[in-house]
Amino acid sequence: MDKQAVSVLIIEDERIVALDLQTKLRSLGYGVCAYGPSGEAALELVREHHPDVVLMDIMLEGTLDGIEAASKIREIADTPVVFLTAYTDEETRTRAFATNYCVFLAKPVDLANLDRAVREALNLTAPK
Repeated sequence: MDKQAVSVLIIEDERIVALDLQTKLRSLGYGVCAYGPSGEAALELVREHHPDVVLMDIMLEGTLDGIEAASKIREIADTPVVFLTAYTDEETRTRAFATNYCVFLAKPVDLANLDRAVREALNLTAPK
């Protein structure tokens, strides 16, 4: 896999966290096409950039949380989502996995787990 050819979209409402993720992804060799703070921005940016993977927090600005945004992304693209969150309760995990095309990554994120999650997401195939 040529990591530099991989385009990652970051959706994170905390700007400092988004910048940290961008730095970490680039240090791992991935490309970052854009970042945004909300579920609504996620939909717009997926349409605009056609990323290979979306790295998305579950708790976001706006009316759509990350799980709702991921469901809507599935309506427009076959883009896998890595859910990034500090909330690891069972209800949140169940909602996230119900999108059927995701990987779950708990905060705080280290390089090894971030790399694993992106690689795992890239290996997902769209449900038929």
